[in-house]
Amino acid sequence: MSKISTLDKIVFCVSLAFLILLGGFILRFSLLREKPEVDGIDVPNEKIVFTSKADSEKGELYIMDVNGSNIERLTFNDFHENNPALSPDRKKVAFHRSKSEQDWSSYEIYILDLETGEETRLTNNNVLDGHPDWSPDGKKLIFASFRDAQGKPSSTADIYMINVDGTGLTQLTDSPYEDNDPEWSPDGTKIVFKSTRDTKMVGKEQIYVMDADGSNVRRLTFNNNSDHDPSWSPDSKTIAFMRYEGPGIIYTVDVSLLHPVNIYKVDLNGVEEKLTDYEYLDWLPVFSGDGEKILFYKSEPIFKGDTIVGYRHRLTIMDIDGSNQRTLIPDNEHTNSMGNFDW
Repeated sequence: MSKISTLDKIVFCVSLAFLILLGGFILRFSLLREKPEVDGIDVPNEKIVFTSKADSEKGELYIMDVNGSNIERLTFNDFHENNPALSPDRKKVAFHRSKSEQDWSSYEIYILDLETGEETRLTNNNVLDGHPDWSPDGKKLIFASFRDAQGKPSSTADIYMINVDGTGLTQLTDSPYEDNDPEWSPDGTKIVFKSTRDTKMVGKEQIYVMDADGSNVRRLTFNNNSDHDPSWSPDSKTIAFMRYEGPGIIYTVDVSLLHPVNIYKVDLNGVEEKLTDYEYLDWLPVFSGDGEKILFYKSEPIFKGDTIVGYRHRLTIMDIDGSNQRTLIPDNEHTNSMGNFDW
């Protein structure tokens, strides 16, 4: 019977300890890489920031876990907040604020630090500045502004860029028609937006793309409907957007709420694909961080007799081909009044 030397024992113990440490590291690493799962759905994003009128008739900002838990109110005031956009590091939210939804002259761009609660106001004028979005490096914002060359209120918007400290305001588009809803591509090279520059008619917006400096504008969609709220895929090759498919224009609420809005996507060559086919409202699509899912609102009408008196806005997730549509979170106190969101 052979004997185990003291040295052998030491080597064995050290090796065992190393294997245990390595195994623990591998387990921790795998847990960190594992996607969160919500009711059987793999979801790469962790938080959803959104607007709601549940606690204030003007609308406030909220944040919650992707499964709908841990809802936290972010703003407490007598103003209207909307169009939240999470920073690339998920530590800040850009948004616009106004005295009310109808007070167009008071819309301004703000940034909220989610860790400190500190707010930074970036614009301060008497024109409508709205719909901010982040550059991929988190150092700049783009937004739409209803101002003319002298900075006075205008009936149409152009797209501007500004540093996150409020300096370096730069005009990127200069059109007599409306350029709006800008979104910066994840690779930093392009900006997608909607515009009436060719249709020349409010309510007949189409999707366009340009270089990040405002040059090389190209039209991507060609139809007689109205396209809005474009969102980039993480690889910067595809754009999801919503299309109003009814008669008239989307801004005529008593008409548009009775006709379909559906989700489409288009690539940079202008090749389109319809993703949803709902008789009411499928709107505001946003790609997941891994590019495998799209989150959007499916708004189900609330009837009183034969009359639609409201909508339940259900956050719905689907594969990028439009299949496997499932409600992401259960109905809650915000379901009937949710507005724009980001994740």
